[in-house]
Amino acid sequence: MALLVTLACAREMPPPGARPDEIPPSIVRIRPAPDTTVVDFDGALEIRFSEPVRIPNGLAREMFVTPMEVYEAETGFSDLRLRPEDGWRDGVVYCFTIPTDGINDLLRNGMEIPVEFCFSTGVEIPGPMVEGEVVDALTAQPLEGARVIFWAGPDSVPYGAITDSIGRFVARGLPPGDYEAFGFVDRNRNMMPDRELESHDSASVAASPDSLTELRFIVVAPDTTPPLLARALVVGSATVQLEFDDYLLNPQPEEPGIAIRDSATNEALEIVASLIGSADEVTFPSDSAAPADSAAAADSAAVDDSTAVGDAAAVEAPSPDSAAAAASDSVTEEDPVLPSRFITVRLGTALDSGTYRVSVTGAVNLRRLTGGGDTSFVAEPQPPSADSAPAADSVAVTDSVAVADAAAAEGDSLAAEQDSVPTVPDAPEVLPDTAGAPPDTLGAPPDTVRRRAPRGAGRAPSPGLRGKRRRA
Repeated sequence: MALLVTLACAREMPPPGARPDEIPPSIVRIRPAPDTTVVDFDGALEIRFSEPVRIPNGLAREMFVTPMEVYEAETGFSDLRLRPEDGWRDGVVYCFTIPTDGINDLLRNGMEIPVEFCFSTGVEIPGPMVEGEVVDALTAQPLEGARVIFWAGPDSVPYGAITDSIGRFVARGLPPGDYEAFGFVDRNRNMMPDRELESHDSASVAASPDSLTELRFIVVAPDTTPPLLARALVVGSATVQLEFDDYLLNPQPEEPGIAIRDSATNEALEIVASLIGSADEVTFPSDSAAPADSAAAADSAAVDDSTAVGDAAAVEAPSPDSAAAAASDSVTEEDPVLPSRFITVRLGTALDSGTYRVSVTGAVNLRRLTGGGDTSFVAEPQPPSADSAPAADSVAVTDSVAVADAAAAEGDSLAAEQDSVPTVPDAPEVLPDTAGAPPDTLGAPPDTVRRRAPRGAGRAPSPGLRGKRRRA
């Protein structure tokens, strides 16, 4: 029973009726203070939080420190102490980035904003001399949490930086000098680039206090083999798509050599153009010519119509504001040019049925390795165009409509002709001549003769009569 009471008292709970704590912890003190110089420093860097916090055991691996050395971490109730394994070196600027992940208060409220600061052990803290971004080569998207390392030589201590949420980095505390820089994705979390396993890019940079250098790392997965042509596919009557086993630079440093030959005759086919990208992504100039011509025709028709309208009435000119707005709407940001595993080839003539051989040389992948290869493909007979059937149907429909309209017109004319014939009244019944009867006694004039309708015509039988017939 005493053990249960002890455990209950040890739990962190807010007082009854109090609102739960929703305020994340923050750093209230750093010693040595940021942006200060401490000569012959031999203590521990102390970081004090605003409340008791939970600090993960692997925090020293999560945070980013430059120069990049091995640091020891000690945690207290609400503080953190750091020191290099080999001690602080004199005349060095140390910069720290304390991450938000993993540092929480007792109610699991986490830090919201990473904390960055620097202090010096004897030299002036320089301003930023190198900054830039790290981008994924396949997607052209910025990478958050990517690492950047600067090496001045084989025996030097590396400096580094880490990218923010938009892929940007700033190399703080970097001394002036010449460096070999690496941007990479630290998948094994050892804060060092592994060129055989991790996507990376490199560049040479001269850090100078007189200028700010901008770097852009386009990280690519490691690759030691050149690109190889995997297959060819017919995607149109005169279009062939070539697929490689690796992503190719876009654009290529030089246009690859492509040859397509008929396997039966060894005759080379005329290649009009080739573009990097799959067939549904690229647009050849010949494909856009027809729409351009139709657009020009539409524009000229619109000009003619506007001229006719202008002759009839004055046309109000657009205001400068509306013209500027239309111009701004028409300007759109271009999509980034991405690498691709395809080359689409446009031929001068349509392919006949048969087997063809294609060979490629000088294709360059993202690691700038040059390759190519050869393969075969089969062109099948092209089925009737889907566009021709609707056209034929529309012609048939048009003809049937025309015939129907002509028949209707002919019917209308016949009806009109019949309506134009005057109506002749029914002639009276002529009685046989009667001897001795005067002519005027043969009957009344035709317009006064009443013809008796047949019995029952125009009249419905009486219900009563129907009932009588049923009873009968």
